[in-house]
Amino acid sequence: MKDNKLYHILDLIEEINKVNKMLILHKDSDSTLMSDQYKNQKLKLSNYLLKELLTNSDNRTEVMYIIKLFIEKFYNNEISHLHFEENDNLKKIENVFIENYA
Repeated sequence: MKDNKLYHILDLIEEINKVNKMLILHKDSDSTLMSDQYKNQKLKLSNYLLKELLTNSDNRTEVMYIIKLFIEKFYNNEISHLHFEENDNLKKIENVFIENYA
């Protein structure tokens, strides 16, 4: 990975951290508008970060570890409250993992 890509990825992580702090700040707000906007921004930045990590590294195993660290740090609360609708395709994928790989 070139230095400019590394710094770009580090900047993305810092930006996601800032957005995450804003989410925490607005989580008890009466209006969900700000919270929803920050959630969308966090997701957009996260998607971009994951794409950058996967496309700019030759060593996929270590990248998966970094992605795992990222998810545990920035999405642990969301994962603990996750619930799919029964007809959701992601629920079907989850079931495959649970039934075949648990």
